[in-house]
Amino acid sequence: MKIIHLKTNRVVNPLGFDLGKPRFSYTVIDTNGKKQAAARYVVALDDEFQDVVFDSGTREDINSLAFELPLELMPRSRYFWRVEVWADNGEHATSETAWFETAKLSEAWKGTWITPKFNKTIHPILKKSLLLKGPVASARVYVCGLGLYEIYINGLKAGNEFLTPNFNNYHKWLQYQTYDVTELLQTGQNEISVRLGNGLYKGRFGFDGHSSEIYGNTFALLYEMVVTYRDGSTEIIVSNDSWTAEQSQIISGNLYDGEIYDATFQASESYPVREVELGYDRLKARLSLPVVIKEKRKPLEVIHTPAGETVLDMGQNMVGWIEYRTNAPKGSIIRLQYGEVLQEGNFYRDNLRTAMAEHQFTADGRETIVRPYFTYYGFRYVKVEGWIGQLNSEDFTGCVLYSDLDDTGHFETDNSLINRLFQNAKWGQKGNFLDVPTDCPQRDERMGWTGDAQVFSGTACFNMDSYAFFNKYCYDLEVNRRNTKERFRWLFLLLIFVWVVPALGEMRP
Repeated sequence: MKIIHLKTNRVVNPLGFDLGKPRFSYTVIDTNGKKQAAARYVVALDDEFQDVVFDSGTREDINSLAFELPLELMPRSRYFWRVEVWADNGEHATSETAWFETAKLSEAWKGTWITPKFNKTIHPILKKSLLLKGPVASARVYVCGLGLYEIYINGLKAGNEFLTPNFNNYHKWLQYQTYDVTELLQTGQNEISVRLGNGLYKGRFGFDGHSSEIYGNTFALLYEMVVTYRDGSTEIIVSNDSWTAEQSQIISGNLYDGEIYDATFQASESYPVREVELGYDRLKARLSLPVVIKEKRKPLEVIHTPAGETVLDMGQNMVGWIEYRTNAPKGSIIRLQYGEVLQEGNFYRDNLRTAMAEHQFTADGRETIVRPYFTYYGFRYVKVEGWIGQLNSEDFTGCVLYSDLDDTGHFETDNSLINRLFQNAKWGQKGNFLDVPTDCPQRDERMGWTGDAQVFSGTACFNMDSYAFFNKYCYDLEVNRRNTKERFRWLFLLLIFVWVVPALGEMRP
């Protein structure tokens, strides 16, 4: 008898999520028992379970799908838990240890929103140097960057997720993320840098393909790092006007058109930052699952088309990007263009409408691995231009990007066409479950869409554990429903004032 799939709010070891009242779940395998007879949860503040804060006792009413933890949680604290299960045939097992860690909860923010003091169209890197006085026991970063952001400490990326702070109505709520950066820090001098890029908040985005700055028009960062030293003391590093800014090597970019990156550009000037009033009332600990690279694929073939193009065939319509290794001479320009189909054997992408869907890289002469930062593509074929020398498909890797969902369902028959149909549906889910269920992932749309999602939701939950994914999206819908309800209420009152009240006046004798 074995206990697996230990999850809190259907997430494995969630760090910094808005959990509300945490709900535990698990699965029992490798048993001859027909049903669960009893279970027991134990929660502690240490992984040795010496400091126990909750013990359910052995109970027959514990549900393996959703046990709500009746405990008042502390901010910025890690809780460890495990479960014992008894089957109706007497079998017994104790699980491995799982954990969850709370975010700031109701704690006030000490950092301030900052933005660089230069043209708002320039993609910035915000920087801070700090001196740590001794060995670090633990360190957490609580952060929100607008439009999209990536954090680096001493040159290494924090976390493995992309396109944070994710996709939602920024007018109504802003998610902040939590990172464990303990291993990235060192005693003595440390360098923090935060790249900011266009996304939904800022930049070209919208149903007509031409909208921009729907939610805001300036880059902004809110940052708070809590460092706990091994001697028990703490230090808090926050975003404020002591930070500096410099121009990024990302020359331009947005979700639809891709990115232009110039590795030869070296920022020669440092700029001050200023505080910006974005407030804290919209901030909420994350609900979104991380958007991560879920799998990698190698090109099946390098095609030389009748039009003389060099095209990579990934063998599968996918969502994400291509990363590649190059040591091209300084000043060389490599351009990738992304498309879904070939037309008469040639590269084709007119179906993308106004989306340029490309990535341009200017080499600095050093060997490097290239990838975009703040965009993604829907594609099977990639046209390569500017490659110097023999193109080797092994230098290219397709990175499949979507929310961190666990596979749960599989379907297979002795008919290859039916199996392919199932795989097509699953790839459709992979391609359109990027934080929100999107209308399409390739052209100038890529927005949340309830139409397909409500039809497909049952299949989605069979294919993958989509509970946390839809929980976040339903929160999106609820937040916007409130907004819509409020607008209709005021519209109704306005109609009464404009039409009904004058009409009543005319009816007086």
